[in-house]
Amino acid sequence: MRRLTLTGFLKSYARELAGEDTLALSRLVAHIDSEPRLIEPLLLLSATTGSARRLARLLDSRPALLNELATLTTLHESGALETVLSADDGHLRPEYAKVWRSYVARRDAVQRDADIRLEVRQRLLILEQEKSVTRYRMAKDLGLNPGNLHAFLAQGNPTKISLDRVAELLRYLEAA
Repeated sequence: MRRLTLTGFLKSYARELAGEDTLALSRLVAHIDSEPRLIEPLLLLSATTGSARRLARLLDSRPALLNELATLTTLHESGALETVLSADDGHLRPEYAKVWRSYVARRDAVQRDADIRLEVRQRLLILEQEKSVTRYRMAKDLGLNPGNLHAFLAQGNPTKISLDRVAELLRYLEAA
């Protein structure tokens, strides 16, 4: 699985905030008055995709946003944009740090979920021993693939079972 990039995140985030399935700058700019949270992702997206000049023409009546766009574009061109965003050192308004944190949370979600599954796995192994429930019985009762359950419990492969199914398995063993 490919890792989420900042640009990829900004594209989906801008669509989500605008409530439209579009990346057309003119349509996104039309939403910034009704959805002010769209401003920062839109400026970042334009800076990272090379569409800053086009956005600048659409924002010609907003000098503060034009200055921010120029700053973001300069940072991106110098390769320092992600460093500045992650540092949250005051170079940019705090709203940019919020966008960065949202990106990091979404980017790291897969690994975070895998870590949670592996932590719960330890509890499941203890409960499995205490309750004397066979893996076959657990798989049958919960409708799980026995091979996937075994790969998760015996080999610690977190990709073989979803987080929801791990929670279901934990409830099952706690109630047994």
